[in-house]
Amino acid sequence: MTKVAVVHEWTDQQTQAFNSFLNTVLGLRSAGSLPKGLELKDVYLAKGKNMAICIWEVDSLQHLLSVASTLNPSWKITPLEVEKKV
Repeated sequence: MTKVAVVHEWTDQQTQAFNSFLNTVLGLRSAGSLPKGLELKDVYLAKGKNMAICIWEVDSLQHLLSVASTLNPSWKITPLEVEKKV
């Protein structure tokens, strides 16, 4: 498995779309309906910023990105493969 941090950045006009996206993903997680090979570990929302960081364990970065694209995000998304050092 690969650990991925996905940074989401949106404008004030995109806030509703981002919240809908996040609620969809969290609903899929709660229902155990995320696609096999994708596990959402944590979601962090930056205080006072239109920014979120989602931590995933995935079978591949490409799989995560292809599934995310089906939800039609319209804001900036930066996926980063990460590894824990501490």
